[in-house]
Amino acid sequence: GTSLPELAATIQALEQVNSVEIALGNIIGSNIANILLILGIVGYYHEIIFPKKDLNNKNMYSVIIFTIIAFIFYVLTNEGNSYTPIFALLLLVLLFAYLLLQYYWEKKAIGSVIDVYDYSHLKSYIYLIIGLVLLYYGSQHFIIGSNSIADKLGIKDTIIGLTLVALGTSLPELATGIVAARKQQTGIAVGTILGSNVYNIIGIFAIIVLISPDTFPKDNMPLIVNGVIMLLVTLLFFFKVRIGIPALGMQPHKIGKNTARLFLSLYAL
Repeated sequence: GTSLPELAATIQALEQVNSVEIALGNIIGSNIANILLILGIVGYYHEIIFPKKDLNNKNMYSVIIFTIIAFIFYVLTNEGNSYTPIFALLLLVLLFAYLLLQYYWEKKAIGSVIDVYDYSHLKSYIYLIIGLVLLYYGSQHFIIGSNSIADKLGIKDTIIGLTLVALGTSLPELATGIVAARKQQTGIAVGTILGSNVYNIIGIFAIIVLISPDTFPKDNMPLIVNGVIMLLVTLLFFFKVRIGIPALGMQPHKIGKNTARLFLSLYAL
């Protein structure tokens, strides 16, 4: 759900302003913002503790790291050839398989549904439809406005995608994270952020490749550099949670104020 703005913004960037740079910058920048900015804010607001089950569940981390490496490799080697749609379909198959495995593992671990809310189905569908309509038109104006700002200030579309657009489409993760932290349900915040990163880098990237296979930017250094930064940030998160950073006095298995300050400082940098 919180990845829908990235999806809407990506489609609008490709259709309204014909900018693959904004679309790619959006998913790269959003993944960086999700970990450094959103987890930083949530961790500063309320300490995030990672249960042993989550730490031992390496599948999500593995999928994220593997797909980011595949993404960087593709950016460096792509020549817009006829195999591009096949690559995109493989990513979508990977995403579908990942979702099935996640469902299977969680169902096996839990065994039953824990929380059931007595909420009207009709009202839920009405809200959902209203939300999707507003999301479509909102993302349309958001992308057109961002592109106009880039033109007037003489800023590359890539930079606008990596910063303004990425930050804007990450706001749902921020809202979800703050609400979850206030209710001391930080596991929801972490799951939302990591899940969104998986959707961004596999699903939305696949859609970009399918829609614009022949306009993929070549030798775009900001995209390449930020793709590497995205990988390093993901690895930093993984090792911080699994091992900690003893040199900075940061313990494993949690994100507290010290780690939050580090993440926020890195994002500002």
